[in-house]
Amino acid sequence: MTDLQGLIEKHRSNGLLIDTNLLLLYVVGRTNKNRIPNFKRTQKYTIEDFELLTDLIRQFRVLITTPHVLTEVSNLAALHGAELSAFRRLFKQTIEEMDEQYDESRLIAGHSSFERLGLADAAISTLSRRSFLVLTDDLDLHAALSQAGVDAINFNHIRTLFWQ
Repeated sequence: MTDLQGLIEKHRSNGLLIDTNLLLLYVVGRTNKNRIPNFKRTQKYTIEDFELLTDLIRQFRVLITTPHVLTEVSNLAALHGAELSAFRRLFKQTIEEMDEQYDESRLIAGHSSFERLGLADAAISTLSRRSFLVLTDDLDLHAALSQAGVDAINFNHIRTLFWQ
């Protein structure tokens, strides 16, 4: 837990860069916490995971994102009717609160991580070198970032600390 708090303190003002799955969990949870275990893309999480994620997010002055992550979240939000409208309203609000940064896709595609991680995660990998803390539940992305010496937290590691 001490390492986690140290990483949070180190990056509190620089920002937290959240991957696609966790940003989707965050917005679905803000839309309807009870939907988390029943929605295909978030059913591997619990309401407690959403609350843990929310607590982590609140500790940072700024949330960082990329257009690639935002596009994936938008495309994965296969909700319907009033729930989709509520999701989009809260997603819009979340986007407005985030600092969107990017490198051109052609530059990301030329990065060594592109073939292994794909466009969205390679974009996270390239941006993470700008002193952001990355929060992910993707093992391949976390391993690549750790290997590159980038500060990253695997959400699966910290969520198990809170399981009792």
